[in-house]
Amino acid sequence: MLNFAYNLIRQLEDNSMTLLDEAMPDVRASAGPALRGVPDSELRVALYAMMLKIIDFLREGTGAQDSTPKTLPEIYLEHAKSLMEYIDGQSSYTVGHTPSVVRHVVSISSRLGLSDREVADLEYAAWIHNIGLINQAHRLDTLARSLTQDELRQARNHTVVGAEMVRPIEFLSHMVPIIRYHHTHFNAGDDVPLGSRIIALADAYQAMLEPRAYRPALSRAEALQEITKGAGTQFDPDLVVYAHDLA
Repeated sequence: MLNFAYNLIRQLEDNSMTLLDEAMPDVRASAGPALRGVPDSELRVALYAMMLKIIDFLREGTGAQDSTPKTLPEIYLEHAKSLMEYIDGQSSYTVGHTPSVVRHVVSISSRLGLSDREVADLEYAAWIHNIGLINQAHRLDTLARSLTQDELRQARNHTVVGAEMVRPIEFLSHMVPIIRYHHTHFNAGDDVPLGSRIIALADAYQAMLEPRAYRPALSRAEALQEITKGAGTQFDPDLVVYAHDLA
């Protein structure tokens, strides 16, 4: 019986996003008037949160624990990585984007002389910085043209969505400003957190190396040239120098 429970938990963990997508039409079909007015993006987040609670309930009820007990932040990060893999995979242009950004963020923050705790914190923030893309704004990447200003605002709204998704989570609450402002330009003012500035640079650099429907991928030299052009306006000039050490 326990083996069955363990296998069920593993199946739910490994296939949570597939199950979520398959359940959405059924939920919509059986929804009452109030639920019908809920946008897909909000309904998807609510269903995903419910699925995580079900998995945790089953794990606690069966005692299905790893040999080394995991902390709540570690458990959340595992699920967040799966969610980001799903989000990145929704567009052929962004597959593997988040792990690459995480690697760049760790590289930059380590070279800044930050403490191990601070580097680890920024690594965590980098994993979840685009979690607000669950609202489907990332699909604008598939347009075979440059985005209009309205579309850019829509795409960048994921920073607000992501910040609000993690705000209620106590151990992530200090990351809310980092997520909220990771697309805010450096010259917008002194309120842009260092973590946001680092992620902004890493995110933009990686995005330039990836193709989009409206342009081919830039070479490393071309990406660095664009980063240098943006020093002092879009990017923190004190961080731009570290971009040249990124792979």
